[in-house]
Amino acid sequence: MAQVVAGISMSHAPGILGWPDAPAEDVCKRIDVALGEITRYLDDSRPDVIIAFLDDHFDNHYRNLMPTFAIGIAESHSGPGEHYLEMLKIDRKRPVPSNANLAEELLTNLIRDGFDMARMGEIEYGNNLMVPLELIRPALDIPIVPIFLNVFTPPVPTLDRAYRLGEAINRALGARDERVAYLATGGLSHWPPIWMPYSPSDDAFLTRMRRFQTEGRTVLVDDPDLFTDLGRYEIDTAANSPNPLVNAEWDREFLDALERGDSKWVRSLTYDEVETKAGNGGHEVLNWAALMGAMGGAKATVLNYEPVREWICGMGFAIYNR
Repeated sequence: MAQVVAGISMSHAPGILGWPDAPAEDVCKRIDVALGEITRYLDDSRPDVIIAFLDDHFDNHYRNLMPTFAIGIAESHSGPGEHYLEMLKIDRKRPVPSNANLAEELLTNLIRDGFDMARMGEIEYGNNLMVPLELIRPALDIPIVPIFLNVFTPPVPTLDRAYRLGEAINRALGARDERVAYLATGGLSHWPPIWMPYSPSDDAFLTRMRRFQTEGRTVLVDDPDLFTDLGRYEIDTAANSPNPLVNAEWDREFLDALERGDSKWVRSLTYDEVETKAGNGGHEVLNWAALMGAMGGAKATVLNYEPVREWICGMGFAIYNR
């Protein structure tokens, strides 16, 4: 029987690698302490595999073909894509080991359990996974099985459906004997510069993003500086936008629910509530809800929360004790 040995939820804002000194020094120190705790927690848990709940930042899925749930099946994936390297200050794209046999079994069992998962082959990660791994496991020495949830292209799954996906993953593990860690990345509240149907039509950068999000990687042939400019756009937005960019009150309410193990509150959140209070990037809490379900609704320990305007993100870090 598989043994769940760890559960980790954490933000994956690109600024934490790309412009790490932008926030105040004390903020950075508190985040570093939390990351150190997560690193030790993962080391002590000794997992054979990590099942990661992720969203795709239009690296593999695009507006015109966006599965609700998907799983990557290959012996190895890779990341980050070359277009991310300069923004994330990562020197090269690297292989990330996986476990194709486990992924195949999860796919089969999840479909039998009523979850219509899309099959992906070898995929390329962006900041969704590579930022967390650079921070807590830079050796990239633990196989990762990626589970993708659609968080950006409505209609997205409900928080309740995401939670039940996490529960189903545990059932899908069946009689396997691996030591399993779960990882959820993204969030918390933030309004990132991705194009949405309500985005202003006169924003030249978001118009470029719309094309990339719809047509895919081939756009970078014509627009090779898009992701370098994305980093600059975020920095400029943080410095000059009149909008709050982070909703610390909502983030703390969400984290308090995790600490209480209040799965009912988390599962009852609606799309409109998250969109309004946590932003178009706040739907990444779907990944956190899936992990909460995988952990059986257990109480989480919140290690740190910082509303970091400089990274346009409410930065949260939590673990589950087993």
